[in-house]
Amino acid sequence: MVYCGKASQGCQNCRTRRIKCDKVRPQCTQCVRVRKQCPGYRDQLSLMFRDESTKVMQKAHAQWGVAELSELGDSAASSPTSTPPSSTRGRSLVPETATPRPTTLATRARKSPEGKRLVREICATPIDKAIQFYVEHYVIGLPDEPRVGQELQGTRWVHSPETRDIMAAVGLAALSNLTGDKEMDILAKHHYGLALQNMASTVRNIAGVDIDLVLRAVVMMAMYEVTRGRNEPLSPARTHVMGCAAILSSALPLRHAPADGPRGLLQLCFSMVASKQGSYQYSSPEPNVLIPTHPEPPSEGALPDTFFDWISISDKMVTEPDRPSAELIKIIARFTQLSALVRTQPLVDGQPKTADVIGQALEINDDLEAWERRQDGAWAVVEKQHAGDFFPAEAVFEGCYHVYDNTYIARVWNHYRWARSMVSQLLLESVDRFPASSSGSLPVSPAQQRRRLALSIRRLARDTLVSIPTHYRHPNLAPAHWDCFDKTKRGAGIGIAGIPTLLFEIKVAGCAPGVPDHYRTWALRILETAYQDTGMFQAKALAVLLGKMVENESSRSSSPLSVGEGR
Repeated sequence: MVYCGKASQGCQNCRTRRIKCDKVRPQCTQCVRVRKQCPGYRDQLSLMFRDESTKVMQKAHAQWGVAELSELGDSAASSPTSTPPSSTRGRSLVPETATPRPTTLATRARKSPEGKRLVREICATPIDKAIQFYVEHYVIGLPDEPRVGQELQGTRWVHSPETRDIMAAVGLAALSNLTGDKEMDILAKHHYGLALQNMASTVRNIAGVDIDLVLRAVVMMAMYEVTRGRNEPLSPARTHVMGCAAILSSALPLRHAPADGPRGLLQLCFSMVASKQGSYQYSSPEPNVLIPTHPEPPSEGALPDTFFDWISISDKMVTEPDRPSAELIKIIARFTQLSALVRTQPLVDGQPKTADVIGQALEINDDLEAWERRQDGAWAVVEKQHAGDFFPAEAVFEGCYHVYDNTYIARVWNHYRWARSMVSQLLLESVDRFPASSSGSLPVSPAQQRRRLALSIRRLARDTLVSIPTHYRHPNLAPAHWDCFDKTKRGAGIGIAGIPTLLFEIKVAGCAPGVPDHYRTWALRILETAYQDTGMFQAKALAVLLGKMVENESSRSSSPLSVGEGR
């Protein structure tokens, strides 16, 4: 199965008559005019990645003067290792047997009685499979992306040589994770290197490049790091996100789309703070604790100086409808800096430094609460529920989903949720560990503060889980289900760009203190599904962290001491 580029979208009748088809559904105007039954339109995804073996073999036979395909019997027409049909969204496209070697055209041949070599089999190369996997699992069906392959027909980046190597690298890395094939991982690194070289030469003259194409390619590079992963998959990805922000900020203002530039830059800034906060999940021996028992060694600053330059640029250029997002990023950046301070500074109950940390956390929490109260109109969140068992229970939490004005607003709301939840957790830990400092800083009694924070954390965790179908389409969802979620209009730009942060947000919701057990187990199943669906290492790593917490809480609840305490 090879990548074949663009294919005609017209119906068979119009293509046979060699006339322009207007592609009206269910029947084109040309067929209606001549009173013919319109045969419909071809699936563009299967055409872009279609089996061209027969045509290639026929051309080879004509050049070599050997028998036609039909005369070769089953030597070329069938093969135990032929590529299976293109999978639908949600099915893992995994090679059934050994992977063909990375050649331009993987073939097997035998000699004819006359000594001439006959092509016996032409297989899809690993690159073809990897690109197909990327399109099917990282593009089709995701919010802000085409719902079917046919919609990719006029999409420039899919057919661009600038993105081919990085699409292959991501697809190969994902397939390597799912199959354990080390050769695919090696090949993924090779194509990743080619993509880096190509991008380095492209951005030397930033004024003459297609900025949208470059940004998508760089986002794919970050996705490669998140997908391939290993011990800490977010740090290299964060480097690409910063590079993407630098490119975009240097290109602003975008004349053809004045609103998209600041919105895109703000999304990159949100990704950076989430990535930094998420990095603590990997570096700490206590990944679910905001105030570590023992301070960690100091590292580089929480956020680079250029980050605040980008916030300043966005703040000056952002449109009024997007103003709430520019306000929120400043609050979350303060929390990320405070969180870094808490992890590296020893805090002792009763000392001024400890009271100051608690005071800063309270101020950030109040600012986040005030931000939420101000949101109405286009920024309002509407929760809906479908009666009965319309949605698969494993794909839609409690049968509920959110409707937002657009996917950009939806992403910003989830950034609010993870940040507010972690600030609340920081305050809860402070109340328990530093009672003397807390009593002098809290506006209410410690018991009242605990209740308020616990209720807030539970609400935020539920809202995060309910929001998931707006950002990620579970493989068990059908197009009929998508219609409900697509009531939220487009607006975030690149669908897959929001998935790594969403995985972190799901982990935050699942690991939040005091949430019900079924919140944790449902969040864990989503992370496990995301890994099986995309092969993204980050999903697996976060599932392991959440799985340990679920296992530990299950062990505690079933112990005799816990049973006795519950009576």
